[in-house]
Amino acid sequence: MEIGFTVASGAGAGLGIGSATLLKPLTITGTAFDTNDEPGVIIGVIGNRAPQSTLQIVPNDGRFMIDGNNLVVGPSASSAGDIVIYIRETLPEAINSPRETRFTLTKEDVPPAVDPDRYMFFGSRARMPSGNIVTAAAGTNYVCSKIVISSPQYKTRTFKFHLPGFASTEGGNSPQETIVTGTVGAPGNSVIVDAMYARIAGVFYQCKFSGNNGVTVADQTNGQWTDDLTTPDVAAESDIELWLFYHTAVGEKVWPVYRIQKHRGERIWGANDNASLLGFMADPLADSTAALDTGYGTQAQPQYYGPDAFMVAKGDWDGRPVVLAFVDSIGESRQEYSAAADARGMIGWLRRWFDKDAGIGRIPFCMIGMAGAGSVREYTGTGTSIATRRRDIVREIIAFNGGDWPFTVAGNQLGQNDTSTVYTTWFNTNYRSNVNRIRAEYPGVKIVAFPPLGRTDIQRTVTLTSVGTVATATVASGTTGLQSGQTVSIAGATPAAYNGSYVITVTGPNSFTYNFAGGTSPATGTIRAGDLGLSADYMLYTTQNSYPADATDASGKWRLRNDILAKTSGCCDEAIDTYPAWVSSVKAGAWPGMLELPSTTLTVQAGTDGVATYNSITVADASIFRAEQPINIYSGPDGIARLSTQTIASINGNVITYQGSSALVLPVGSVVRPSAAAQEAATPISFVHPYPVMIDRIVAGIPQSEKTKLQAA
Repeated sequence: MEIGFTVASGAGAGLGIGSATLLKPLTITGTAFDTNDEPGVIIGVIGNRAPQSTLQIVPNDGRFMIDGNNLVVGPSASSAGDIVIYIRETLPEAINSPRETRFTLTKEDVPPAVDPDRYMFFGSRARMPSGNIVTAAAGTNYVCSKIVISSPQYKTRTFKFHLPGFASTEGGNSPQETIVTGTVGAPGNSVIVDAMYARIAGVFYQCKFSGNNGVTVADQTNGQWTDDLTTPDVAAESDIELWLFYHTAVGEKVWPVYRIQKHRGERIWGANDNASLLGFMADPLADSTAALDTGYGTQAQPQYYGPDAFMVAKGDWDGRPVVLAFVDSIGESRQEYSAAADARGMIGWLRRWFDKDAGIGRIPFCMIGMAGAGSVREYTGTGTSIATRRRDIVREIIAFNGGDWPFTVAGNQLGQNDTSTVYTTWFNTNYRSNVNRIRAEYPGVKIVAFPPLGRTDIQRTVTLTSVGTVATATVASGTTGLQSGQTVSIAGATPAAYNGSYVITVTGPNSFTYNFAGGTSPATGTIRAGDLGLSADYMLYTTQNSYPADATDASGKWRLRNDILAKTSGCCDEAIDTYPAWVSSVKAGAWPGMLELPSTTLTVQAGTDGVATYNSITVADASIFRAEQPINIYSGPDGIARLSTQTIASINGNVITYQGSSALVLPVGSVVRPSAAAQEAATPISFVHPYPVMIDRIVAGIPQSEKTKLQAA
């Protein structure tokens, strides 16, 4: 008798054994759905199915159905959580028919959309236009900027994006909108937008402007809106790429917006014509154009044009708070630039805290301020002091939004730059002025305030005398916080030989000595000795930052905190305190010293002979650092005699690469410490802008439960 063999054909077919087919375990491409999914919504595609077989859900109770090769939501209700089902495959000639494959499905409890027709702020990576103007150069006056925006924790589907016709100044006049291509009152060149696209899940969707592919954005105007862009549902926490093709003539100016975050796939390309740029749509991760891609990870990195933070979306907004945040450089991340951004593009403590997936979830926001912003100048002014264009753009949103705000709550982090020698002026005239304007502009809005961080000096004033090569420093305010064997930096002395970084010996409560090259005694000048913030005990309170708060103007910063927490004069409706997350553990009202912060050690010697240069070190734990963060390297094991100060360019595992280079030999065991904050240029040098190690500390230190204060009453 001849035994025949039947071989089933087609991908996923069973294995032919004898005269029958052996069914394989089934697969499915997805196992999650949510409480908003209607009957018929596809959960996943079933794979490994044998040709001609039939499929059945077990138990067949109507909660799920088979539609071709798709597992779909059925007409019967199911409870949220994990659900175990079996899919039974039947094929008469199969030796193991029927065969059941077990699957665990997850029904997520997602609140229903509160108002799917309401535009809400959503592009939390985006920022306001501000900074230094860019001038178009020959060969790159046609530009394509690509930024990557992460969507919120709910589905979105209809979008509007805004292109600005101005930028705000940073610094003393911020947020005045006076960065223009001409002069205030005399418009300069326009920027020609050739095209704009949103790329979602690999598909390009063209944005239109009044039905046209491009638009002209004129100087000193509010700018231009895209038409409604409706796409298939964009899943929660998806990346949306925004491609803007624009040009000017060579030598003309362009308003600044974005430092490109290359590590997140953002790019900047330039060419002589737009056609040359279109090819990048087929190669989205091609390297940026070298001439435009400079200063990565530094404040000097150019800021290129793109859609600003006024981006809104309709979708399954679930009623969570959406914040219109009034911020300055501390809230708007001056302390991080591009390379330090997380996977969703967040930089700075406030962005990271809002966007952290904890508490009531990620909070969408629009940050309306920038470095240097002050309450007294926000949402007011005209002409050369105008700061109302951003306010007027929000009015435009409200108009096309049927009268609804694109936010639910106002966050106020301002106050740092509202200082006045008279506290009543600081609080009532300066700080509360914008609070009053917000309440008038958005009647009934809830205002949640974040008290500003403090400011402490890391230098003390000294006098210097010397005998031979031994200098003696007298410190009227005392040597508290200094240790024999540590490095102190001397600045401001004449003759200059006194200046530099020296290892000291503490000789009394008001004195220390160090060895130097020798010079005329006494030294002259305004002389200061600093420890780079090694110890909080050495820090002094900056003017108007004396702690604890009292009735004097000297403690204005902490009086402001007290008034905010007490909601004095209606300055806010709720307050989220920053103090416990920020302050030193050894000195109240002061920044933490490096001795309080995490540190690590070198595991491999860096340098060989003090001549050959290198630009990377290997440490025991690099996870405590981020790109752009300055580090100070001290001799081990005590870690107080400073050897080198560098800035991190990148981190790969436990290998830290510098932005610069060094030849100094650093032995194994050398201690690597992060700086707490940027050293401000004003003298005495003070701490005010937190570096990444402090950003992480603040984000972790403010409880996520505080987000509930953002919920509308």
